[in-house]
Amino acid sequence: MARKSRKYGEDVPFSLTSMMDMMTIILVFMIKNMDAEGQLLTQAENLILPVSTSKVQPKGVSLTVVVDNNYVVVDNAKIVTTEDVLKQEDLLVTKVDSVLKERRQVEIDHNLAAGLPADEAGNIVVQIDKNIPYDAMYKVMATCGFAGYTNIAFAVMQKNGGEE
Repeated sequence: MARKSRKYGEDVPFSLTSMMDMMTIILVFMIKNMDAEGQLLTQAENLILPVSTSKVQPKGVSLTVVVDNNYVVVDNAKIVTTEDVLKQEDLLVTKVDSVLKERRQVEIDHNLAAGLPADEAGNIVVQIDKNIPYDAMYKVMATCGFAGYTNIAFAVMQKNGGEE
């Protein structure tokens, strides 16, 4: 009795090996382009950040100040209304200044306890809605400086094709 060879299907018009090679290349490409750093801070609600082409990422976030249409918020605590900041003549926003000085003192104490110089503390990230008047932004930035925060960074939305 002769052995009958089985045919499992019709001839395939494409090569399965080539398809596997193509899928492997796509997988490697996707893994290489995946953002491994992630976001260091979350964008506040109802906030439209300005767009930037810079690709420089912040090293770390210690304190966040958010200025939107309604409030000035320090670490998720509403401090003062933006309207009050706009109405005042002085550069120093006293309510924000007192909160920032408390936080700055905590950072200094932490650095001294860890054996680090106290001057290295003072990093702050400011998220400001792009529709906020310049006057409010200037007063909040000046207040951060008066409170001892010398390393001030702005949170922006990254635009593709940025510069180094």
